[in-house]
Amino acid sequence: INFNNAGLSTEQADRIWMELRKAIVQIQNLNAHELRFEELYRNSYTLVLHKHGDLLYTGVKQTVKENLLKVSSVVSNTVNTQLLEVIVKNWEEHKLVMTMIQDILMYMDKTYCLLKKKEPVYSMGLLQFKDHVIMEGQVPKRIKSLLLEAIHRERTGHGVDRLLLKKCISMLVDVNVRNTDVYRAVFEDDLLNTTAQFYQNESQNFMAENTVSDYLKKIERRITEEETRAGAYLDKTTHPKLRDVVQRELITKYARQLVENKSTGCVHMFAHDKVEDLRRMFRLFSRVPSTLEHIRNSMSCTVKESGTAIVKDTENQKHPKFFVKKVLDVRKKFDTFVKKAFNEDRSFTRDLKESLEYFINLDSRAARYLSHYVDDMMRKGLKGKSAEERDRLLQDVISIFRYLSDKDVFEDFYKKHLASRLLTDNSGDREDEKTMISMLKAECGHQFTSRLEGMFNDIKISTDMMSDFRNQRRENANDTDINVTVLTTGFWPLHNTENCNLPVEARTAADAFGAFYKSRNSGRRLTFQTHSGTAEILCHFKRGKKLLAVHTYQMCILMLFNRAERYTFAQIQKLTNIPEKELGRHCLSLAHPKVKVLRKHPNSKKLGPDHTFTWNDDYTSNLYRVKIPLMSIKSDIKETKVPPTVEEERKNRVEVVIVRVMKTRKTLDHNSLMSEVMKQSLRFSVKPIFIKKRIESLIEREYIMRDKSNRGVYHYLA
Repeated sequence: INFNNAGLSTEQADRIWMELRKAIVQIQNLNAHELRFEELYRNSYTLVLHKHGDLLYTGVKQTVKENLLKVSSVVSNTVNTQLLEVIVKNWEEHKLVMTMIQDILMYMDKTYCLLKKKEPVYSMGLLQFKDHVIMEGQVPKRIKSLLLEAIHRERTGHGVDRLLLKKCISMLVDVNVRNTDVYRAVFEDDLLNTTAQFYQNESQNFMAENTVSDYLKKIERRITEEETRAGAYLDKTTHPKLRDVVQRELITKYARQLVENKSTGCVHMFAHDKVEDLRRMFRLFSRVPSTLEHIRNSMSCTVKESGTAIVKDTENQKHPKFFVKKVLDVRKKFDTFVKKAFNEDRSFTRDLKESLEYFINLDSRAARYLSHYVDDMMRKGLKGKSAEERDRLLQDVISIFRYLSDKDVFEDFYKKHLASRLLTDNSGDREDEKTMISMLKAECGHQFTSRLEGMFNDIKISTDMMSDFRNQRRENANDTDINVTVLTTGFWPLHNTENCNLPVEARTAADAFGAFYKSRNSGRRLTFQTHSGTAEILCHFKRGKKLLAVHTYQMCILMLFNRAERYTFAQIQKLTNIPEKELGRHCLSLAHPKVKVLRKHPNSKKLGPDHTFTWNDDYTSNLYRVKIPLMSIKSDIKETKVPPTVEEERKNRVEVVIVRVMKTRKTLDHNSLMSEVMKQSLRFSVKPIFIKKRIESLIEREYIMRDKSNRGVYHYLA
């Protein structure tokens, strides 16, 4: 058929359309192999070009409808067992047909449909399939029923044709072209409802019949199955909705019940180190982040309860080593849970830290206990350990130290214990001591450890000084040997006590060193701390000589017996000038039934001025060098109050902070000043009443003053 460009009559247009219609019908009958698509394209192009687009579009739409009515009849009459296969087969054929029709009507799509705002041919065909096949009569209900039944069968362990389900569900998604309304109305909404009901029933049975551990395993398997199922044939928009439904029914509803189950819940898992079960619970609960709070609360309560029991245990109060060891065991145990079960989650790490801090600081003695633990460890606990093991033990101490609120109390006791170890040379390894101080310095800064480092420096200087002193005295070998450690005031925990009367031999050696020291350090004052020294004296007994290692006070007592064999307690006190309390302890130690260097009359623990002590010439021991143990006094670790020295230091520190703040701000109201002080890093917990008392003290001493018109405002006094 030949046309010129002058125009195209209605009759000519009708004839062209009829030719095109025949071709479309052939395509619908899947008999398109004899068609000439290039000619069909030109014919459709001609109709659109000569303004007959309405004829073409309406005709195509009607032709598609007529064919789909036939398909609808076939689908409606298909039995349920074959319905999905039949509708999917017709759907795929229809898409193929519409693709071929779209190819010959391409020009109409680009011009006429765009101008007239009509659906493109392919989309129009899909929408027709929706209207005349899928949504026809009972078909949508039947499709929904068959799909839901297939999914239920799969959930209950039966096999299904996943490919067929995927194609059918994809048809529901694609058929509405621009949205998934059909998919939601026909299938998705009911899928979510039936899923909720299915797992509601199943979870109730699971909870009634299984332990928490078994329940978690089953729901983990169920969730995995649902995710696999969703990926296999459900639309991607359904995945999060289905996941939320499943997680709500299996996890959210029972999260608290699972955690708090008395026989197999979290407390049971913590007690029996069920790391794998806790890891599975955390992994599942992480899907619903709000449920993790139940696990965290359970962990916190368990840690606090375990810790409180440790604090209240009277045996632990008697033995600081046991207290710290048990605290470390709790920390290590729950730290393992946080790392291995809870994936080092920040919120779990934070809650564990807060829980440990809570019970460790229930008793102010915790700081003292930790210092005693370190003292015991440094003296003998690290011997024979590898470098890695020693480092781990020191790190354990630092981990507990971090939780202490009264770090200044720890510092006070640690300084005393370190001084004792250094002065008696009773530390296992000086390098371990230095490593410990380096760790404390890293935690709290140079100011915290400056005195401790000064103590080590004194020891080093003293060692060098004693070497020079001995070289100077070498020519006189009969002089009493003396070893002096010069301690810098301010570094060491020294007590101002009156010196005892040293024997002539010891006094001569001490004076010699004093003269040597002053010759090298003019302007410095040297004071001997006789209450902190030790001595070795050679004693002659009937059965031979013995070298006794004693305290300086005991040396003074024993040297008296070079002049007489018997002294009363009052006489010894007068001759030695040793404080009465200390003298009693040292005398009783020498007369102890297991020692008996001296004999006491009457033989009792009580002391009176007229009680006598006699030299025991019959003393014997299998050892040549004998260390005389010193009777212990009532341990200060039973005290619950802050040591007086620490209390005074706290007052000074808080006052320094107050003055510094006021000097900067000049004028400040009470609440603001309290807030500023509380923000400072003080190395101890401070209560508002404590700060208030320090403010009052500073007002009395005229560092600051109250405002005359408003007593709640303070002014700095330069």
